[in-house]
Amino acid sequence: MLARWGSTLYVHRKLTLVLSALAVVASIVSIIAGGASLSSSGFIDDASESARVQRTLAETFGRGQESLVYLIDADGPVADPAVRARVEKALAPLANDPRVARLLTTWNTGNPRMVSGDGDSTYAVALLALDEDRVGEELASLNALIEEPAAAAGLRVSVSGGGAIGDAIGTEVAEGIARAESISIPLTILIQLVVFGGLVAAGVPLLVGALAIVGTLAVVFALSQIGLQSVFATNVVIMLGLGLGIDYSLFMIARFREEIRSRPVDEAVAVAMATVGKAILFSGVTVIFALAASQFFPLPALRSMGQSGMIVVALALVYGLTFLPALLATLGPRINAIPIGVPARLRRSGDRRTVDVDGEEGGFWHAVAQAVMRRPLAVLMPVLVALLVAGIPFLRLDLTPGGPEVLPPDSAPRLTNERLDREFAAGESDPIPVILTAADGNALSAASIAALQTWVEEVVAVPEVDRVDTFVSGSGEAGRAVDWSAYTGDPATLPPAVQQVVGERVRGATVFAEVVTPQSGEAIEAVVRDLRAVDPAGFEVAVGGFAASSVDTIDGIRAGVAPAVIFVIVGSYLILLVTFGSVFLPLKAIFMTLLSISASLGAVVLVFQDGYLSGLLGFEAGDIISTTPILMFCILFGLSMDYEVLMLARIQEEYQRTGDNTASVAFGLERTAKTITGAAAIMIVVFGGFMLADIVIIKSMGFGLALAVLIDATIVRGLLVPATMRLMGRWNWWAPTAIRRLVDRLGLTHGEVRASALPWETRPVIEHS
Repeated sequence: MLARWGSTLYVHRKLTLVLSALAVVASIVSIIAGGASLSSSGFIDDASESARVQRTLAETFGRGQESLVYLIDADGPVADPAVRARVEKALAPLANDPRVARLLTTWNTGNPRMVSGDGDSTYAVALLALDEDRVGEELASLNALIEEPAAAAGLRVSVSGGGAIGDAIGTEVAEGIARAESISIPLTILIQLVVFGGLVAAGVPLLVGALAIVGTLAVVFALSQIGLQSVFATNVVIMLGLGLGIDYSLFMIARFREEIRSRPVDEAVAVAMATVGKAILFSGVTVIFALAASQFFPLPALRSMGQSGMIVVALALVYGLTFLPALLATLGPRINAIPIGVPARLRRSGDRRTVDVDGEEGGFWHAVAQAVMRRPLAVLMPVLVALLVAGIPFLRLDLTPGGPEVLPPDSAPRLTNERLDREFAAGESDPIPVILTAADGNALSAASIAALQTWVEEVVAVPEVDRVDTFVSGSGEAGRAVDWSAYTGDPATLPPAVQQVVGERVRGATVFAEVVTPQSGEAIEAVVRDLRAVDPAGFEVAVGGFAASSVDTIDGIRAGVAPAVIFVIVGSYLILLVTFGSVFLPLKAIFMTLLSISASLGAVVLVFQDGYLSGLLGFEAGDIISTTPILMFCILFGLSMDYEVLMLARIQEEYQRTGDNTASVAFGLERTAKTITGAAAIMIVVFGGFMLADIVIIKSMGFGLALAVLIDATIVRGLLVPATMRLMGRWNWWAPTAIRRLVDRLGLTHGEVRASALPWETRPVIEHS
């Protein structure tokens, strides 16, 4: 099937190249004309309780989902009338800006806890009338509204809060990507020059990767105009596009250069497509299938990253199976042009060492293959035990959705946030918002007010709750001074101060309350769960805020793990079953993949949670970002299967030719090891480049992926897989007759292709032993 496709591409190679060029031009035009509207949000389940609270605050109470906290340092006590006047004058432009729904200060809330312990500092909370994605666009101009008058008044201002922290994370991510690209791309070129020994052969894989990346960015940017697309999706696109585009090209070029030694160009293209092309096709489908597991999780940002990954892998396949063979057909022997580092005496076109980059007789990998074949059990047991032990720390994984702690230690929003925690009463700047909906439809009815007072009493009794702010309770005295049992239901009969509070906190049947707790981290998440356990008669209660979104995020991720893993395992098994016509090879492949993933995730826990190497890598240890293990699993499962399929395809091809399992395993290892090692080295460089980012989200992802690829391409692929296959013997290839017939009927075996004549004139024959 693919041999016939290869022959078609040979005939229409020029047309294929022209169409590919037009596709790239169209993608670039689309990117420039349409622009991007990528979001740093999307890490909350839209259907979760915390998300419902956010929407109610925005739609019913006019409060956006974000706030900014301005920390103001004065040269004297802020209680001094002159200092207060300067502070309020500096805040006035911000308070009057339409983008600010309300500006909360120690004076207009009557809350003395908004003043620092030494009395010389205070903070103001700007409740924004902006959605999350607009905060970054407006942040600089909002800050300017207070910074300029504050400087004129001799005040110092710094900013934190969700909006500032989110913007800082987005900036750090962008800078980290740019830094990674500046290092990884030159090193990638250098590795390809070493692997291929030729400038042309080294440049072609980069071209395929670039085509996939540009095309995917055009699609992602277009989708961002109609729905949420995460800014972090660009990370996934660049990592996978560059890595897999190069990866697939390496194998295709290596096989083409091997075949062109003894065949005409047209036959070499057909054979490369029928063997490596088929392996690449099923490898890519497996990677896409693994990335599809991200759709089982309720976070829009995570789904966006998974979708972007699937698109870039699909385009890497499209260009790898169209543009690449057409380009090879056009270049022919010129793929070996401009050799680098090859002695002149080896540059004869017929010299095997000039073109055989897919392994050779003798050399390091030959020695490894022979050693593993001689003592498979002695190799298998210690390697298996080591990987199992390496995965044990993963059992201690602690997740967090991330906050200011993911920023570099010298980040301004993080430093400001730490000062707020250290110098002010805990919990005041970020209380837990709660929405209560009256069952009788009127939050100011006598029954609803009585139910609200009962709820306040129960919540205050919750451990670690300091205060509950509603119109009947809170830091002010007005609401508590009212005899609510005598209230007639007419707000006009209430004192003016209470009317103001009611106007701020009541909308029909809905009451907005805030719970103040000094706790943070896991402790405040426990408070959220306790608040949700309070179930008063007369009100439906929904708890929101950052801590509640953390609880919802982690609960949503945990709920999606089991179906995602089952989906990937079952789907991958079926794909590999059809690919190789074997019952046991897919089971072995899945087990090896899970083994390498667990070992790498165990290392991530040791390094980024426990703090080993924190000084060397420049970060502070803490809980693992909740999306990191999910993305690592999806990406690594696909990549591991990628190497597995490409290696097993060569082994099966030799086994069907000779019928000798031991020799075929050794041959497959020898012939693919160098290319797999080169591809893995490029992946390690691409992923490892992200370790240069200052933000721990990107750093931990880069570390985990780079380490996993290293383990998979060396220990697993070089030792564990061949040792296991040597011990399994002919059972590697066993399958019921019905499955074998199905695979043969579909033409999906990886046998040797004979092309004694031009492939479009004579149908290629698959040999079976």
